[in-house]
Amino acid sequence: MRSVICLGGMLAFGVAFQQGDAQLPEKPLAVSLCQVRAHPENFLHKLVEVEVTASHGFEDSMIDDRGCAWPKVGPGIWMEYGGTRSTDTMYCCGFFPKPVREKPLVVDGIPLDLVDNQLFKEFDERLRLKHSKPQRGSNTVRATLRGRIFARREGIGGTQQNPAWMGYGHMGCCMLFVVTEVVSLVPLDESTGTQRR
Repeated sequence: MRSVICLGGMLAFGVAFQQGDAQLPEKPLAVSLCQVRAHPENFLHKLVEVEVTASHGFEDSMIDDRGCAWPKVGPGIWMEYGGTRSTDTMYCCGFFPKPVREKPLVVDGIPLDLVDNQLFKEFDERLRLKHSKPQRGSNTVRATLRGRIFARREGIGGTQQNPAWMGYGHMGCCMLFVVTEVVSLVPLDESTGTQRR
């Protein structure tokens, strides 16, 4: 009888240990965008943390790094938000963007949440700033972001001609980075409304 009780206790401890282990949060990989661009296959579906310049405008929702700017080094990286929020970006052919989607985002079968806190709201608001003069370019924000990378290795028009990592964004130009959390923002200089260096 004692051995049965002891075995039951060991099983209960093992199950509790496994459950505790399963609940540990995933640790993001701290990488540069240059590393992601050079070897996208190493980062597909993985949670990464990157320091970037995010941009938003007509047919533009991208993250970039001046050290390896697209298109010179590797494919561009299109940005979208996780959860039910959206970048609300016009990017192609009869698509009508909305700031909120009906269901949380799922890409390649992976549910993608978003930490929708004050830091995220400030990031999103800065990307959508309205200007007193007509604006031709996009708004930019320097930030550290967490999210997941997606891409398909495909050629022109679904063929194998000139294959590259792309499949998302404007005309399928780019890889995809889904923002799950804004970690930090470069502060704005209140006197000029621009980001501090």
